[in-house]
Amino acid sequence: MPLTDDTKVLVIGLDSFDPQLAQAWMEEGKLPHLTALMAASVTGRVRNPPGLEAAAVWSSFSYGADPGIHGMYDGSRDRRKALAGKSGGEAAGLRPLWSILEDAGRRSIVIEAPVVPDGAEPRGIRVVNWFSHLPEEGKSRRTLSTQPPELREIIERDYAGDPLQGRMCDYYQPRSAAKLAWFRDSLIGRVRTKTALATDLMQREPWDFFLVNFEDAHCAGHHCWHLLDPSGDDAAIAAQVGNPLKTLYMAIDEAVGTLVRQAGERVNVLVFMSHGLEPPHTGLRLLDRILARLNGELDETRNGIITTLREAWRSIPLPVRHRLQPIRDAAKAAFYGEGFLPSPETRKCHEVYTGERGSGIRINLVGRDPHGLVQPGDEYEAFCDWLIKEIGAVRNDGTGEALAGEIVRTRDVFTGPMADTLPDLLVTWNRHAPIPSVSSPSIGRIRHPHPSIRTGDHSPDGLFLLAGPGFAPRRLNDDVSVTDLAPSLAALFGVHAGFQGRALEQLAPAPP
Repeated sequence: MPLTDDTKVLVIGLDSFDPQLAQAWMEEGKLPHLTALMAASVTGRVRNPPGLEAAAVWSSFSYGADPGIHGMYDGSRDRRKALAGKSGGEAAGLRPLWSILEDAGRRSIVIEAPVVPDGAEPRGIRVVNWFSHLPEEGKSRRTLSTQPPELREIIERDYAGDPLQGRMCDYYQPRSAAKLAWFRDSLIGRVRTKTALATDLMQREPWDFFLVNFEDAHCAGHHCWHLLDPSGDDAAIAAQVGNPLKTLYMAIDEAVGTLVRQAGERVNVLVFMSHGLEPPHTGLRLLDRILARLNGELDETRNGIITTLREAWRSIPLPVRHRLQPIRDAAKAAFYGEGFLPSPETRKCHEVYTGERGSGIRINLVGRDPHGLVQPGDEYEAFCDWLIKEIGAVRNDGTGEALAGEIVRTRDVFTGPMADTLPDLLVTWNRHAPIPSVSSPSIGRIRHPHPSIRTGDHSPDGLFLLAGPGFAPRRLNDDVSVTDLAPSLAALFGVHAGFQGRALEQLAPAPP
């Protein structure tokens, strides 16, 4: 049941803010505002879409639906042509939580929610592509956009600009002490600037639902993870810059405290730590070579040239690489696409990007894909069985362990109108150690052409804290699906339609 007509909800998104690190640093007393909020909250682990965790967490949160319904994940931008140029959520006619609340007459302000398409013009305030992790699709830099449009001019005039100049963090690859210090301080500056805008909008604009998302821990997790437990050269760097992740988490904790204070005591607050961090070892782009060799489709000469060129490129100092980037981009577009093998439409199956924790396999199925090569029914089922068996036999030459930790049929975990746009199989890597090369009786040995440039990557599950009038603090024993958070928040306003997920009784306030 709804609370009252003056119900307010503040959502603070902490993208890739690792729950285990956060709880360890709470115990050290480094995150006092999150500690106090947790003590007053309903708290629980968040279960993200299996095999597509980091790739689909925000679309699943925003729509209250899983990828079988919305079809959106990191690699879905590569499948837009199959949807007549539309993204999954748009093609499925879905509305994000804040738009559904606006349809019910509630006023919303949304700052930097990861972009999810909406089937109608927004009626609330929006700030998009300001300090986000990824630029807009197909662009090398972020471009701020707002609703209303004139808000952009105010932000650009009155608030600090992006010290990363709109570029993704991977562009900088900070490794020296000086660059890591600049990177850390730049991210902290972005946190403070975004907090200032959020508190200003809270004060001067009417709102019922307010969402502000911080993606800075995401960037720091990719490029500062190695300083959590430094050794060798990293220990010398850590002696100069400290622990950038901890310092940033402390700045974000301060932002949480500021926002909660500004919102007021009668506001319901959800803090959503979307997913965590772990070592970056990955079979991304290696899988495409494995599939091609299994199917007798690998151009060994071309693959050898690509691998050699990639290694030569990474040996060039980063400032020189930045100057040569336009030439490299043109050559890459002509020779291969983002490290994957060319002409996937001519192959029986190919790798699909879903992040670095795992990869998807898309089968060119007759009647579904424009260039189908595998017949549906028995041939498709046998091909899936064969792929699972063969990939399961591939070993990491560095450890002798299986390359894949898990391989699942996507249809076993996701159903719905967009399920056919997803990969057919989802492969999750064993990430205990680097993956220099792999081998099996069927593929021989294949060197990894694209080891990760990151020092940390994503782990699957998140954590939420929900506090406010009527919520008694407690820790839930059962995990909560990310798809149930939006309908549970909507239920606080008396809104119960528009979601695949369900409003949970555990996330309902006690009756007055």
